[in-house]
Amino acid sequence: MKLSGFVEVSAVCTHPDCHGGGYAAQLTSTLTSQMLARGKAAFLHAYASNTPAIALYKALGFAVRREMIVTVLAETASQIRDPSHRR
Repeated sequence: MKLSGFVEVSAVCTHPDCHGGGYAAQLTSTLTSQMLARGKAAFLHAYASNTPAIALYKALGFAVRREMIVTVLAETASQIRDPSHRR
């Protein structure tokens, strides 16, 4: 996602066997440094329950600016079987 003057850092993941190795911190730090060098500001998002990611982002100097509610919608089984319900 890109907004005027901002670039999203998204889907920073490490394999569970590598947690705590500093890989996510190094990747996020490198990416945000490159963005700043181009005059862009980085923004991130995480579920409130993802406390390890939030702690990492805070340690890198980010701050929580907004809390959002995310709603996931899915088709029911009957709608999937009968595509005439789709609009």
